[in-house]
Amino acid sequence: MEVTSGAEEGFVREWTPCSHILSLIPPKIQNGIFSNELCLTCVDAVSEYIALGTNVGLVYWYDRKKGNIQRLRCEASTSPITFVKIVSTVDYMVGAGNATGQVTVFQIPKEHPENVPDTFKPKVEPKVERYTIGDLHKSKITSIEWSKNGMRLFSGDKDGVIIMTEIDFYMHLCKSMEIVNEQHEIVQMSYYQNTLLVSSKYRSIVCERRDNRWHVSQLGKKERKSLCSLGAVFQYSYAQGGAANAYCARAGLRLWRADRAGNVLQTLLFKEAISNPLTVAELLNPSQKKHSHAGQEYNFGPLHVFREHFLVSHNEHFLYVLDPRSLTAVAVVDDLRRILSLSVNKEEIFILEGERSLVRLAHKPEPATLAQGLFANRQSSLNQ
Repeated sequence: MEVTSGAEEGFVREWTPCSHILSLIPPKIQNGIFSNELCLTCVDAVSEYIALGTNVGLVYWYDRKKGNIQRLRCEASTSPITFVKIVSTVDYMVGAGNATGQVTVFQIPKEHPENVPDTFKPKVEPKVERYTIGDLHKSKITSIEWSKNGMRLFSGDKDGVIIMTEIDFYMHLCKSMEIVNEQHEIVQMSYYQNTLLVSSKYRSIVCERRDNRWHVSQLGKKERKSLCSLGAVFQYSYAQGGAANAYCARAGLRLWRADRAGNVLQTLLFKEAISNPLTVAELLNPSQKKHSHAGQEYNFGPLHVFREHFLVSHNEHFLYVLDPRSLTAVAVVDDLRRILSLSVNKEEIFILEGERSLVRLAHKPEPATLAQGLFANRQSSLNQ
């Protein structure tokens, strides 16, 4: 693949508004005799579903094919959901962390394909299972990461504690243990083949599991000059094989590219490229206030892999699609109101722009099956 095609490959825009999803979530919720305003706090998405955390301890689980929504309730807690993360394995696993440090795991059964004979379908309709991880975190959950098979969940908090929870689906048990304490807020975690890449506000580390113990090494020789919310992510290609890269954000719109052991291989400078992006993404309802880099010191926040080769990063006001191969800013979004939460699903970017505003950016519209499902759902509700 030619690197020169990066602009076309990494091009994104907003195609249709996500207003249908938001119309299914009530603006207020009754709590005894009181009614509370319901605000969205965080988002994560996979191809078939979107999970939206709220300020009242509920997670909304939106079916993108059928266009309907389900409420997932955390055990005995109305504390705001601060982070939500989905992994698609045999079932869907949703990890939801809240402001008091509780983590709830929802195991949501996948539907059987229509061509499966009835004899192979379970006699009892499978239901959503819930696991609660309480008492281990003493502060707000700031990051959650899953292993690919959904059997390990890592949760990080504002105090720098990282807990690993191993889930036994068959016995319906989970056991948790603290694996590291960084003493500074965990910004992002990324897991790949027994290695956990962690970025706290202070530094980036690599935690490798060997002989049932976690070995920690710092990424790079230098800690940061000041505490800031910089992200880190593993980038790898199952299709092409080869070693995984670890990309870590540094101050001043720079990135480190490192190997899995934490050795820095290259420093990538993006400041110049961001001043001259290849494209500026179009929004359907842009903020009237365009943000500018002039006179302001902006950094990259969490990092996400997009369309295998690109990296997406953001801070409160800007979203960047970066090509580390050609050191270009393929796309920049500068007219969002503010970025509360962001999720990247292979070829789509979902941005929670405010408490009632969700934006989908991609290089093409929603897949036809999803759009048709949405249209059919709308039609049936109009006909009722």
